[in-house]
Formats: sequence, C-alpha cells, structure tokens
Amino acid sequence: MRVVKASPGLDPDNVLAGKLGPGFTVAEFDEARPLRDQVAGADVLLLRDVPVPADVIDAAPALKLLQRYGQHLVGVDVAHARRKGVWVARAPVVLTEADHVVAEHAIFLMLALVKRYREGLVSIERGLLGRPVTRSLLGKTLGLVGVGKTGTELTRLARGFGMRVIAVKRTADPHLAQQLGLDFLGTMDRLDALLGEADFVSIHLPLEAETVGFIGRRELAVMRPGGYVVNIARGPIIDQDALLAALRSGHLAGAGLDVFAREPIDPGDPLLKLLTVVATPHIAGATEEMQARLAEIVAENIRLVSAGQAPHHQVT
Repeated sequence: MRVVKASPGLDPDNVLAGKLGPGFTVAEFDEARPLRDQVAGADVLLLRDVPVPADVIDAAPALKLLQRYGQHLVGVDVAHARRKGVWVARAPVVLTEADHVVAEHAIFLMLALVKRYREGLVSIERGLLGRPVTRSLLGKTLGLVGVGKTGTELTRLARGFGMRVIAVKRTADPHLAQQLGLDFLGTMDRLDALLGEADFVSIHLPLEAETVGFIGRRELAVMRPGGYVVNIARGPIIDQDALLAALRSGHLAGAGLDVFAREPIDPGDPLLKLLTVVATPHIAGATEEMQARLAEIVAENIRLVSAGQAPHHQVT
C-alpha cells in the first residue's frame, strides 16, 4: 500500500513508516510539484495544510483514505471524497493531547519574548553581562482571541505563571468563563477592548475564509503599546505585512510566531531579521511524544483500510 504525504513538514523523522513496517511505502511530499501530480498511485494521503480539492481526489484512482495527521481539516473536499467511496479520518486531540502540547509552545514563545532571548544571544556574542533587562509574565494580562481547546489549556498554564487571562470568542459562554477563571469573556464585538487591555494577545481561531487577515493593521494599532502577539494557530489569520510595520514602528514590543502567512517562511523575510521576533518552524505540536502517538493512530487506520475495514475517527 502506498502512502503519500500531501503536505510539507509531516512526520519529518518518518516514525509512521517504522510503525507500518513491510508492505507499506511512505512517499515524501515534493514542494516543487503540485499535489495533483503526486497522487496517481496513492492509496492513502496524509493531510496537513495543503488543500485537497476534488481534482486532487480524482487524480488518485486508487485512493482509499484521506487521513489528517492531526485534528483539523483544512481545504478538504470531504463530500466529494465520500461520493468517491474514499474514507476521511482524523486523529482526535483527546488521544494525542495536542492542545496541551501546543499551549506549552505558546508559553515558550511568551517566555522567550519577555526574557528577550534573541537579544540575550547578542549580548553573549559581545561578551556583555546583565543585558538585556528582561520582564516577567507574573501579573501580565493574556488576551485570547478565540478560546477552544488550545486556549483552554493555555489559560490553565498561564494562570500557573500568575497571569490574568481574558478572552473573546464567537459565542457567549458564562459557564466556560467560570470554569477557567477568566476575568473577562466577551464575544467578538469586544475584540477592541481586549486588544487594548492585554499585554499578550494569543490567537486561537480556526483558519477559515472569514478569519484570513482577521488581525490586520487596524487591530494591531488598537493593541496596547508595548504589547506582544503570539500565533500558534494559523499564519494567514494575522496580516504579516501589517505585523512587520507594527514591530518596526515600536508600537508592539515583539511577536512569537510558530506559523506564517507563507510556509515555509523565506529565511530572508524581514520579520526574521527583527530581534523582537521569536520564530519557530510550525513545530508547536511536533513533540517526540505526540509524533509517536499520531503515528500509532494513523498506522492503525491505514492497516484497517488495507484490510478492507472502516477507519476509526471518521469525518462525515
């Protein structure tokens, strides 16, 4: 059975191939070629962020399973796949603990920003002691744009650092606010109030047509001067050019980014030249432990489909 990685950055250490063993091949994604040209002999496509529209599905006559290597489906024509008799499945976060892992990474980015990690490396290179002067998370306000499962986990971690947490989400949820101990939970019409009050703004929205550029020039201008923005959700939710301008002007003190508008980000991108930016290459959920759990879940589904059986955790 031929398994094709349908997106860059999937299972970089090929853990899945080891779990599957003989009788299965796992092909790498070729970023230089359209996905449609890589799927002709595929029985299984492993999904991440590259869209899988109907024409890609049609280009894979042997296709039996579209398997998301994680939880959230992005740009997949599920209805067309089901009409073609192709199973669609995911790896639920309740099994992978991905939300806690991603929230940990958000905390790492926040700490690296207030401890001015990149500037500290420059001081080491120059033989300086006691520079730069850093800040603490204690007593700072974290504002969540969207809550969801990663926001829920981040709230619990941030409160352990002595942070105050406020949030906005699409629908009112007084029970959630009480459960998490949020000082404030409003709907999206209170976004400006949150942006003006938070020391850190962390993004927890899904990537949809209406969330592309959701945090743009106007929203960044409303943010508290000297604030920080953290994005461990999806890159296009923040207008990257507007973010660069806000950082260059000094209005924002820094940004912690695991995702970018265009991935992989160009190493020469001006954002990466700023010492006030801490960037990681879309690895918030890529711990060794989680990769092992994901590989086990995905390998079991592939074996089931190979044997003519329905996979677990189907998307309908």
